[in-house]
Formats: sequence, structure tokens, C-alpha cells
Amino acid sequence: MDAYKAMDHASTVEEPFLPGSNHVSFESKDRVPAALFLANVVSVTYMAVAWGAPNLSKFDFTPHKGPVHDIDPARSQGMSFFLVSLAMGIVGAVLSAVWLQALQLYASRIISVTLQASAGALAVASIAGFAEAGIAGRAIGFANLFLAAMVAMYYFNVRHRIPFAAANLTVAAKVLQRFPQVVLVAYAAIAAQVAWMLLWTVAVVGVWATSDLLSSSSSTLNMYLFLMLLSLCWGLHVLRNIVHCTTAGTIGEWWFSIDTHHAVRRSARRAVTSAFGSICLGSLLVAALWALRLLLLTTKRRKGGGANACLECIAGALDTHLRAFNKFAYCQVALYGKDFRTAGADTLQLFREKGYTGIVQESLVSMVLCMGSLVVGATTGVVGVGYLYATMACSDAEGAALSPQECETFNVVIMAFVACSSMGYAMCSVMCSTLDSIVATIFVCFAEVREMRQIYIY
Repeated sequence: MDAYKAMDHASTVEEPFLPGSNHVSFESKDRVPAALFLANVVSVTYMAVAWGAPNLSKFDFTPHKGPVHDIDPARSQGMSFFLVSLAMGIVGAVLSAVWLQALQLYASRIISVTLQASAGALAVASIAGFAEAGIAGRAIGFANLFLAAMVAMYYFNVRHRIPFAAANLTVAAKVLQRFPQVVLVAYAAIAAQVAWMLLWTVAVVGVWATSDLLSSSSSTLNMYLFLMLLSLCWGLHVLRNIVHCTTAGTIGEWWFSIDTHHAVRRSARRAVTSAFGSICLGSLLVAALWALRLLLLTTKRRKGGGANACLECIAGALDTHLRAFNKFAYCQVALYGKDFRTAGADTLQLFREKGYTGIVQESLVSMVLCMGSLVVGATTGVVGVGYLYATMACSDAEGAALSPQECETFNVVIMAFVACSSMGYAMCSVMCSTLDSIVATIFVCFAEVREMRQIYIY
């Protein structure tokens, strides 16, 4: 008997309740981050409407036109960027839906194959890196070889945990079948992500068209890139975490309450009202760390560079603090209406007291879901940037007539790869977060209410 049926027939339960409903008020928390996020949305919308839309059909990122000009002379590079973003949004949505369905049907096999394939792909990537000339190629080769060895060692060490992880995914899939509206919320979030991505793309075109980024100093360009990437990632993570909190709230009602009618609707309403500020705060921290690390990877590293040292210091500090604010904090936000800081601290304390730290840290479920998101993100990034580069690269005639600097497309290609891969990753994360959120919330419910464990096990 599952938990819902047990609760429905338990004689000791006299009235339905959501944990904390009798002693915690679901009032809005973290209102400042919510206001900042809304200001971010308004700013991006303004840049897209006032700057981007008038320039979308006529703006070119580079002095040259590229091969697409011979096929469609009227299409600008800004329009090509927009069309690539739209196409990769569709591709990412389809791949995410396929991955979610596969996880529900073949959980155990996918966990094993994912780990094995990850090690193999990294090994192949290391060979490709060694084949490239220069120090950069060898560095990439050694890095991928090291990662392949680490993944292989991890697989052999956690093979005995795969059945447990597969059982968690199977339970999550069955719970998801009980509440199919959660999947509809995830699809709505994906549609919103596509819309946000397109709006952001138009805003980027507007910023690029109204500022002299090509001739700007590297520090100015990095600042623009960081702010725009932060804005993009913040929006994508907010939408993902809305789905996470909606799912967690639904599972909380399923676990503790007799009446689960309209549970998804109630949880979604709390996610976009009382918990919205906490969602914005946690998403901002993750987005800032992600944007900083990406900037470190794409910035040319010079010995003794003060800017890079500062960025590394900030990224390290954020990484240390974010360990206390993991996905389980959102479960407490959804269940109890706590603010994000309190939820993160209380969650870590809860697992330390109950002895769940090792289980959480070694969660194969989260790792497999993350790898699936990385694969989808890499696919959309490579396909999108490959097509965009093919349309923007200097033709033979342009290469002979222009200088190498005028044929340079590195900054645009990096921006396109980051945008397309981020969208694919975020979309798959949204779909996978439904399963991951179910598993995480069950862990929290197990730890919070000991007597409920027996009800769930039978």
C-alpha cells in the first residue's frame, strides 16, 4: 500500500494537514530578491523592445555577411541568431520529453549506461584533444582523461547503489502518474523558458547594436557578457525552481494529507506567490556562480591577472556557501513556507541529526538526471553554434578581402553556444526536476516524520 492510500485509511489521522499549516503562515518571504528579479525581467523586456526589435532584421554582429548572405541577402546575423535560438528551443523541448519518458521506463539500465557512456565519451574527447596541435589541445586531452578515470572509478564504487537509485526513480515515476498535472506545469515552464530565451536574444541584439562592444576593452566586454549571462541564467533557474517547489508541495500534501484534490494547483499558487522570493534568491546565487565560472572559462587567463584572481575568489566563496543551500532547501520552502536561508540551514541540520548526509551526497538519481541535462545542453549548444557559425563565417571572397580581425566571430560563437546549451540544459532540468523533486521531498518527509516511514514502506 502506498503512502496516500495508507493515509486515506489510517484511523489515527483525524484531519488532513500539510506540514506546518497549523503553525507556519505561508506569507511572502524574501521580497527584495523577488523585486530584483521582476526588475530584471522589465529591464530585459525594455532592451528587447526599445533596442533589439528595431535592429533585429538589420543588425550584423561582424563586418562581414557570411555565406547566408548569398542565399538570403535580406537576412541579418541578428535574425539568424534569433532563428537558431527558436530552433534549439524546440529541439531541447523534444529531447527533454524523450529523456523523461525513457527514465520512467528504463531507470536501472539508464543509470548504468549513463555512467558507462559518460566515461567513454570523456575518453573519446581526450583522444580528440590529444589529436589537436598545441598546448591547449593537450591540456583538454589530459583534463578529459582525468575526468573519464574519475567517472569510471565512481561507477565501480557505486554499482551496489544502482538498484536503490532505480527504485527511487520507479517510485517517483509512479507518484508522477498519480499527479500528471505536474508534468503540465513542467511543460508550461519550458514554454516560458523558450519565450524568455527569445526575449533575451532580442535584448542581446539590442545591446550589441547600441554599444560598441567589438571595439570595447576586454574588461568592458566581460562585464556585458557577465550581466547578460546572469540575467539569462537567473530567469531559467527561477522557472526550473518554480517547478521544483510545485512538485515538492504536491508530494508534501500526498504524504501528509488525506485530501489531495487540487494539490498541484495549490502548490503552484504558493510557488509563484509566497515562495517566489525564496526561489528568486536561491536562483540568483546559482546563476551568479554559473556566470562567473563560465566567464573564467572563456576569458584568456594571464599570469598574475588581478581580475581573474578576484573572480576566482568570488566563485570559490559562492561555491562554499551554496553547499548549504541545496535543492532540499526548496523542499522545506514548499512544505513549510520558510525563507531560503532558514530552509537551507534547517535542511542540513535535519540530515545531520537523522544520519541522511551520506545518502544525500551520493544520490545517483541526481547525478544521472544532471548528466542527461548536460547531454541535452551539449547537443543544443553544438548544433546551434555549428549552424550559426556556418552562416556567419567569412566566405572565401570575404576572407581574401578582409583582415583576420574583421572575420573574427569568437565572441558571437561563444555567446551562441552558451545561450543554446543553457536553454537545452535548463529545459531538460525542468523535466527531470519533477522526478528529482519527488525523490528529494520523500527524503525530507522520511527525515521529518519518523512514524510515516512504516506507512510508506508497506
